[in-house]
Amino acid sequence: MKKLSIILIVLVLVGCSGGKQKLLDEIKEKEKIVMKSYEDVADKKTSESLRQDYLKFADEYPDDSLSPNFLHKAAELALAIDMPNEALNHIDTLVKRYPDYLYLADAIFFKGFIQESYLKDLSAARKTYEDFMKRYPNHELATQVSFSLENLGKSPEDLVEEFMNRTQQADSLVSDTISAK
Repeated sequence: MKKLSIILIVLVLVGCSGGKQKLLDEIKEKEKIVMKSYEDVADKKTSESLRQDYLKFADEYPDDSLSPNFLHKAAELALAIDMPNEALNHIDTLVKRYPDYLYLADAIFFKGFIQESYLKDLSAARKTYEDFMKRYPNHELATQVSFSLENLGKSPEDLVEEFMNRTQQADSLVSDTISAK
């Protein structure tokens, strides 16, 4: 009876670890397909399936070190297949579950970018960018976030016009300095 119990326990443990490994193997295979498809035309069906696998892994194995990375990848995939609201949900889950995630700042910046560029929700983007600056004032993305805050809601044409005006002002300062000599 003891031998049977031990065998059953070993089978259960192997079965559990096999499920995790099987899911990881499926993720790897789908990642190859998705990466190759982006060279041509995105394979939305496989991308969506891969996104679901990322979420399943993160839900079933929340303590695994891959889980926060898979949530981040799920957000990126969601945006790639035109699901910006789902991308935001994945980032929010990432922020709540994994406050020490190495790339959390990148994910928060990504959230602001989605709100600004895809959802056109400028007030939400402003709040996200301001939150970023409070949390990560010295992060390498802080300059980019500051730029985004300063130019929130401006069209590319407005930005070019402002740049041209600054350039012309700089040119007139140089010519004034040369004329004064």
